[in-house]
Amino acid sequence: MNDNVLWLNKLVPKHVLLEDSEIESILEPLNIIKEQLPKILLKDPALKALDQEAKPGDVVEVHRVSESAGSNLAYRVVVEE
Repeated sequence: MNDNVLWLNKLVPKHVLLEDSEIESILEPLNIIKEQLPKILLKDPALKALDQEAKPGDVVEVHRVSESAGSNLAYRVVVEE
């Protein structure tokens, strides 16, 4: 693996495409619908690296880790534009 790939992997948090059943169980306790989530563009390079192909309306879970804040989960809905 070259140094550029290692550097990029440290900067880009892990992205996971959620199943429909998972989306509802996550959003219901928050009392929101997926259209209220922040957006992520379909052409975002992080989505290109997923094992599955994302499509508009899908929800992505972003796993962020920082030394000061610890771990954090964020959710984004996939949009075309």
